[in-house]
Amino acid sequence: QQLVKSEMVKALILVTSASTLADHPTGYWLEEVAAPYLRFKAAGYDVDIASPKGGTPPLDATSVQPMFLTEDTKAFNEDAEAQEKIKNTLPLGSVDIKKYDIIFAAGGHGTCVDYPTDLVGNAMVQVYEHGGVVSAVCHGPTAFVNAKLSDGTPLIKGKKVAGFTDEEEAQTPFAKTIPFLLEDRLKSIGGLHEKGAPWSAYAVVDGRLVTGQNPQSSALTAEKVVEVFSKK
Repeated sequence: QQLVKSEMVKALILVTSASTLADHPTGYWLEEVAAPYLRFKAAGYDVDIASPKGGTPPLDATSVQPMFLTEDTKAFNEDAEAQEKIKNTLPLGSVDIKKYDIIFAAGGHGTCVDYPTDLVGNAMVQVYEHGGVVSAVCHGPTAFVNAKLSDGTPLIKGKKVAGFTDEEEAQTPFAKTIPFLLEDRLKSIGGLHEKGAPWSAYAVVDGRLVTGQNPQSSALTAEKVVEVFSKK
């Protein structure tokens, strides 16, 4: 039984521990956790959820308004194992990152606070440099801000990358208080930023890097991760 378990593909979903951004309540965005969790479980992966601080992460209340709920969020909320994992996230600093084949950084504006760190950036790099698939959606690509390869090069430099766009950010309550615009920051560290129409599903693959634009891209991004991993 143990042998079978160790041979399973292991995926780690990362969520934010930050509950506010410039005094405005925020947290992780439900769809961006639910969609990858369900896609990865359906693919037969062993899935864990971690956050910078561990424990119960803050949920962005806006993400559970009726207009943002989906079949995935409903299924996730009704899945006992998923609920156990999201309420008891692993503290990222004590996780053995090298055992994961996939890392997926979910978004929510809280990520702007605690993803642009060496802790998060190094987690992305460790999975990448061990031949794994690194992925993120919406504000999740803030995880790449401090992600530098062993030679000091930004992980996303020269690679196609998507993320929440400046145009989309302008339509949020955080437009004037956000510490940086993600699209601009991804470009400034050498990412080849690509985007689709605002609020539409858009994801881009560059080798073992898979990124999506917004909450609507959560399922598509996760599906592309599964596809990329299956071809490794």
